[in-house]
Amino acid sequence: MNEENEWGLRPLAPGEVNRLRKLAAAVRADLARSGLVTHDREEPDWETSPGGLETELDEFDDAAGGIWLHWRVHPALRRARAEALQDGRMSDPVIKAAGHVHERMSPAILCMLEALGYVAEESNDEYRPFAIKVLSGPS
Repeated sequence: MNEENEWGLRPLAPGEVNRLRKLAAAVRADLARSGLVTHDREEPDWETSPGGLETELDEFDDAAGGIWLHWRVHPALRRARAEALQDGRMSDPVIKAAGHVHERMSPAILCMLEALGYVAEESNDEYRPFAIKVLSGPS
């Protein structure tokens, strides 16, 4: 039995983690064949990726556990948005533009997954706005 960690989270069983890793790899492969650039958050260079779809595997046995997909804009837009936020320029058009991209990509990715036979849903996790949670693969 998996023990809780210091934050009260229980890791998923190794067999479940392995199943999710295979499912995440299948999602990346299917979406890449559909034309999207994909990145695995476990890759060392994911933070400097040129943008595209990022997959995250949350390995804890709770409501947030599982496979998450996040759209990442180009690093230049990420930097410009971060600088505007740090400078307190909340009405800067770059913040609005980045937000609109994320807002629109989420349902587009969800539609692509459904067309490919996956079961997925939009995030209701406040720490993962605009993310997609993959629930299962094609049957």
